Amino acid sequence: MLEIKEVKTDKDLDEFCHLVYSIYENNDYFVYPIYDDYKNSLKGVNNRLISCPHKLFLASKDNKIVGRILAYVDEELNEYHSSSVGYVSQYECIEDEEVSKALLDACSKFFKSLNIKIMRGPVSLPDGDDNRGFLINAFDKYPSVMNVYNKKYYNDQFVNYGFSLYHDVFAYKANKDDLLAKIDKLSRLLPQVQKRYSYKTSVLDTKNMEKELEDVYKILDLALPPSWEDFIPVKKSDVYSIFEQMKSLIVKDLIVIARNYQDEPIGFALTLPDYNEILKDFKGKLNLFNKIKFLLKKNSIKRVRMFVLMVVPEYRNKGVTSSIYFHVFKNAVKKGYTILEGSTIWDYNKDMINDIEKFGAIKDKIYRVYEKIL
Repeated sequence: MLEIKEVKTDKDLDEFCHLVYSIYENNDYFVYPIYDDYKNSLKGVNNRLISCPHKLFLASKDNKIVGRILAYVDEELNEYHSSSVGYVSQYECIEDEEVSKALLDACSKFFKSLNIKIMRGPVSLPDGDDNRGFLINAFDKYPSVMNVYNKKYYNDQFVNYGFSLYHDVFAYKANKDDLLAKIDKLSRLLPQVQKRYSYKTSVLDTKNMEKELEDVYKILDLALPPSWEDFIPVKKSDVYSIFEQMKSLIVKDLIVIARNYQDEPIGFALTLPDYNEILKDFKGKLNLFNKIKFLLKKNSIKRVRMFVLMVVPEYRNKGVTSSIYFHVFKNAVKKGYTILEGSTIWDYNKDMINDIEKFGAIKDKIYRVYEKIL
């Protein structure tokens, strides 16, 4: 017998979190989230979920948990864009159309009760960047830190329910050995370009974080296009909060800020080591043994992931993006990293796609976000 229930108790929430252990039991590529951190995120810690109308649903069949999903409405986002979108997230399900349909029916019913017109997903939790779309290729590779891995049949389950393509997002990859000639050429060309347009790049100054975070906020505020439907203008407090959360993970030489000769910030990139190289063996447990293992191994990581790269409008097409890529990649290679991933980039972000492909990166993974008219 199939039953859909709303998560109400702490026990329910544990069942929601634990489902991945059965779904991916024999999978070599799924990286389990750190359990306590993940559970807290579903309680709204370090995100806006609590301020959004939302429901978490569990599916059980023959007294066994077999599916889960989160449905939420970001009212702030909808108001900013004059839209009526409900988002689905954290989807996991056995290969059973009946279960999948029942979970999505529960979300649809919830959204309709709020007069929502479009159901879209999968996406991150509000303010997140760790669950954007379903992977549609490269199922034989583990995901980079805070990125997506899922069962291939999830795409079929959404399509069979009536979802259609909303947008694809991409992960690009660049290997050190493939880019050596490109890097050598850029090392001669970029100083001339920077001089022509009067700007320079530098790494994060951790001794002057107040100014650095103020400049990052200015860049994000100016660079984010208002037409991007699934984003809202960033708040200064959000920038401070994100860096506070990530301060133990940050490698300052992988965070690059571009400024013009008047010291005005014009571009910024945030890159982190791919901690999944270590976390993939932890099975979601951060006990004392794993903490020691993390500290011992973190300097042997070979891949980095660039999460964010933003350039203010008046400095686009002036080599700023290439200058930032070059600075990050040069520093990464010096530290022993050999692979740079740039992700995730929306398919409509043509300028960024053009820039990263010109730099020499190749499209490695594709993630698909779906939507359905209610």
